[in-house]
Amino acid sequence: MTALLLSWSAPFGFAAEEDGSISPFSDNPWYWAYRGEPVLLRGATDDDNLFQWTGETLTNHLDLLVSVGGNYVRNTMSDRETGNVYAFKEDDEGVYDLDQWNDEYWDRFETFLRETHKRGIIVQLTLWDQFDLSPEHPWLSNKNIDTTSTSAGTEAASGQEVFHEFSRSDFYNAVEDNNENLLQYQRKYVDKLLSYTLSYGHVLYNINNESSEGAVWENYWAQHLNQAGREAGRDVYVTSMQFDPSNSVRHVMSFPDIYGFYEISQNNQDSRGARGHGHWDNIMHWRQKIASHGPKPMNNEKVYGGGDGVNNYSAGTETEAINRFWRNIFAGSASSRFHRPTDLDNTVNPRTWGSGLNARVQTNLKAMDMLLEELDIFSTSPHNDLLSHAVAATPAAVEAYVLANIGKQYAVYFPQGRYMVNLDPWVYVDRVEVRWLDIDQLTWSEPEVVEVRWEGSELDWGDRGTISLKTPSNRSYVVLVTAIE
Repeated sequence: MTALLLSWSAPFGFAAEEDGSISPFSDNPWYWAYRGEPVLLRGATDDDNLFQWTGETLTNHLDLLVSVGGNYVRNTMSDRETGNVYAFKEDDEGVYDLDQWNDEYWDRFETFLRETHKRGIIVQLTLWDQFDLSPEHPWLSNKNIDTTSTSAGTEAASGQEVFHEFSRSDFYNAVEDNNENLLQYQRKYVDKLLSYTLSYGHVLYNINNESSEGAVWENYWAQHLNQAGREAGRDVYVTSMQFDPSNSVRHVMSFPDIYGFYEISQNNQDSRGARGHGHWDNIMHWRQKIASHGPKPMNNEKVYGGGDGVNNYSAGTETEAINRFWRNIFAGSASSRFHRPTDLDNTVNPRTWGSGLNARVQTNLKAMDMLLEELDIFSTSPHNDLLSHAVAATPAAVEAYVLANIGKQYAVYFPQGRYMVNLDPWVYVDRVEVRWLDIDQLTWSEPEVVEVRWEGSELDWGDRGTISLKTPSNRSYVVLVTAIE
């Protein structure tokens, strides 16, 4: 099986960019392009399976997202929450037929795709979510019927309903076990889904949510998606999200011909990822490794953290979620999206996993939009090497993160706090324009022209330029420094 899987190869060119579909940006493949223009993906929603939402509940939420500068949603093909519907037809006794579709499910999905496309919102779609497979799910035994044969392959009596005997273990081992009786239904479901998504160019694909199912399962479905895309004449871009973010990067790097981008969301939490400088350092570590294979976008479809973090230490606080959102982008990531606010499927002991599209998140999305109007982010790269401490301090005591197009523009993000740093423009410039973006107040300061202080001369060892930057208050800021020619 593995040899077969590795024999397929999906071409990752930039043809999609030419026809307006989502694809890596040809001038800087760390980022995406859509409809012929580079695009930074950022977003937040109050749930992860928005395709299950109907009417104005869906469209109003999408409109709100766009109004605050968002252009990116996560959509798991999940069906475990109140009001959700399943993909398969249900009879009067609550039994599901895997050979018949529930039209309501697919109508909702088509509406979701149409409404996101209409608004220019990129969808990152997850095929399988392990948390859906409860004993009550139609995929599992005693909830579905096979009107033609039993799982053992013997013929059923005429008109008799024979129950499948699929278990959770069967489901995720179907590829490795070559369980064709189950695989035929899994493929049928995925192909039905693709019959909708391949009509659009705004969909990215993830195989599993927080997967621990192994390479055989992940690669089988990645190649199935790639093959379907080729047959439809469309490039598709697939990733694999593992439980551990380092494993996600390792897996995609191990099979570069079938995966088109990286998904590092698990870095955005306290338990599997990190906070503060450690969070940024992780991304820099992976970015260095990825660069050796050739850049591909690094996405963050989930930024964990909500409230005060007390009822869910694994996720972290809302303040840390906001810091992670900005750090992701200042570390050169292609996307950053706030996770849904509550563990909605857990009615006994719900935990706060994210912040959703709340008021504070909306402010930060607006601030990011304001920054992107002034900063050509697609010409920048992370450059914390240009910083030095203006006063004696340990690195952990001063948080500041730099994106720079050296010699032209420099942006520095400061989380909440009072900080002072020195920025070295590196190339010889005499003057720069400095503007401060107050994130919470959504205001730009008036531009100030600052003289660059140069130590020594151009012929001396250790020549260094200095621009001193001190946050105006203890709120969060981005400072934009532009070289004056």
